[in-house]
Amino acid sequence: MISPGIRETIDAALRRESETNQLSRRLEQQLPRLRDKLEFPEEEPVAALMAFITDYVESVPGCLRLATAVSKHLGFYDYAAPFLYLAEDYFLQPPDELPADGGLEALLDEAFLAHRLLEEVNDHHMRHLQRPLLPVDMTEANIIVHHLLGDEFATRLEQLVQFTAAQLLRREHVWDEVRSGPGQAETASLITTGNLRGSPQQIKLRLAS
Repeated sequence: MISPGIRETIDAALRRESETNQLSRRLEQQLPRLRDKLEFPEEEPVAALMAFITDYVESVPGCLRLATAVSKHLGFYDYAAPFLYLAEDYFLQPPDELPADGGLEALLDEAFLAHRLLEEVNDHHMRHLQRPLLPVDMTEANIIVHHLLGDEFATRLEQLVQFTAAQLLRREHVWDEVRSGPGQAETASLITTGNLRGSPQQIKLRLAS
């Protein structure tokens, strides 16, 4: 069961942002840098970025619920549970590296960790089984958020996720069960970047020329 504390944390961060516009102001200042990496509307670019960020953060509970349901249905929940619990903990007990001010900017960091952890798990299984483990593919959205966070900070978070995932993926006694089981994500219910309102229509990666 996904903790209701995640939804409460998201709602509190959204209320705080509506009162302070803290993240909106930062994005306004960062627009020249972001235009080098991302494509977004010329009119009201901050509003488009905020819509994307809000959807990205709000998608975490749905991703975790779907991953939980699929892993139980296909019989590998015992294997997936530590990853899902850890993704929850990024919201409920953020790592010391993250600011704990309760704002939407801090929550974006936590959402990035949760989504990147699920991506890392799927990447591992694609390499070894040629199929994803969980019905989540937020790769494009994660790259967009990497740019929003800034390369230096986002890279530190990436390293944290990669280290943590590596420790969990070494549990060979349960990995063998997944290898021999069906382990096929239900693509009909796949959560992807395209499910976010702010993307791909408005927020896109800028291709190198």
